[in-house]
Amino acid sequence: MKVILLEDVKQLGMKGMVIDVAEGYARNFLFPQHKAVEANDASLREKADQEKSAERKAKKKSKDEGKMARDMDGVEVTIASKADHGTLYAAIGPKEIAKELKKMGYDVKKEWIAFEAQKETGEYEATVTFDSGFDASITIILEAEEKEN
Repeated sequence: MKVILLEDVKQLGMKGMVIDVAEGYARNFLFPQHKAVEANDASLREKADQEKSAERKAKKKSKDEGKMARDMDGVEVTIASKADHGTLYAAIGPKEIAKELKKMGYDVKKEWIAFEAQKETGEYEATVTFDSGFDASITIILEAEEKEN
């Protein structure tokens, strides 16, 4: 009997694969545990539609990330933080940079930012690597917050 796997099944295959299994195994194990469905015309057509939809979404995401990477390349991000003689009280890392980029209109995850947390004021380089493989180099400027008198 041909089935479409709904999730990875050890020693059978990966999610989405169409495989041949014994009818008893399918009816007594795979179907009751919602690990597979019978591979008939309707389910195969639905599987093909889902794959096309996923492919379109991936292409759109890749295109959007490519545009964002081009727009973001060379951007300067200025972060002001409390400091004492050039040493920041708290280290600035990818989380703070992602927050600042979000304020600037770039929706970036902190995991995408390659930057070693810094506690000194100054100018630093960081790389933003998107899921689709695009890179953007940005400049991080860390400065002391102005003290109010």
